[in-house]
Amino acid sequence: MVQDSGIEPQRLLSETDLELIDALQINPRASWVDVGTATRADPVTAARRWQRLNSTGEAWTTVALGQRQMHAMSMAFLEIDCEAGAAVEVAGTLAAAGHLITVQHVAAGHDLFVIAVAASMPALADYLLTDLPRVPGVAKVRTHVATRVFEASCRWRLRVLPPRSAGVLARRPGPAESTRQMDEIDRLLFKALLADGRATYSELAEAVGTSERTVQRRLSRLVATGDIDFRCDLARSHAGWHSSAVLWLRMPDGLLEETGRALLDWPETRTCAALAGARNMLLTVGLHGVSDLHPLVMRLEERFPYVSVADRQIVLRQSKLYGRVLDPFGRCTGVVPVDPWSLSPRI
Repeated sequence: MVQDSGIEPQRLLSETDLELIDALQINPRASWVDVGTATRADPVTAARRWQRLNSTGEAWTTVALGQRQMHAMSMAFLEIDCEAGAAVEVAGTLAAAGHLITVQHVAAGHDLFVIAVAASMPALADYLLTDLPRVPGVAKVRTHVATRVFEASCRWRLRVLPPRSAGVLARRPGPAESTRQMDEIDRLLFKALLADGRATYSELAEAVGTSERTVQRRLSRLVATGDIDFRCDLARSHAGWHSSAVLWLRMPDGLLEETGRALLDWPETRTCAALAGARNMLLTVGLHGVSDLHPLVMRLEERFPYVSVADRQIVLRQSKLYGRVLDPFGRCTGVVPVDPWSLSPRI
């Protein structure tokens, strides 16, 4: 990734670029032949166009924690107050941590919204109680523990390809599920894929010190068991999504599962999780503009009359998005590998 791409920060991507990104959101590791078929482009042209988008930081692919790992891990959403004038510096410090996967400046009673993930609750608790309060500029932290993560932006897509073209890219089912847990080689594969979710089997084999066949077999198993997933993202303002917001919801506990699953189909949904608190659901949404917030809240309350919107916050700037450090226009300028295993409980 390059920091100075030489492009106009607010330019909108072309329709052909959006189709290409949408194709890779459906299947981030699809062959260029399949991508070319879906987008009516020559495979070489599609690959070259992607290289341009990736090199300017406008779009990227990466690996993500799958649903089984998300259920096994401990995740928390943090509201952080900063000392006067320190928010930008604190955001930069927190963005460098592999277990803090997303860092955002918000217009709210606090300064930052941060998503933290760790392999265990003791490890997460040690960080939140001991290390985070000592970060220079941090004044106060409010923690909301996730009890169920419905979505963490892996399913979100631009939805510009017609259904027939999208069907070409449908992910094929993998082998039967396994109870086997991720081992050290699996974690090395995960880390090797963070910088480029489309890394080849030969590149991955060299990175982890094993054969291409072993890499292929392990990746198929990891995807099938829900240990890993893949995602393709972009500088969202370049696709017309100029804003985003964080919504804190209240509802009867018995309706959390039904509501969370229903919200996965909303095109605005980015992250959705049940929480252990009076505000028992978090929903982050993408917006074409800040004026779209009120109609979305009205639609939410009409569709789910038992839901109360306890609070809502517009995101002012995303400093980090699932391991990608972003510039003020949402372009990727660097990678901080997502590493929930970097935290360990103190003995």
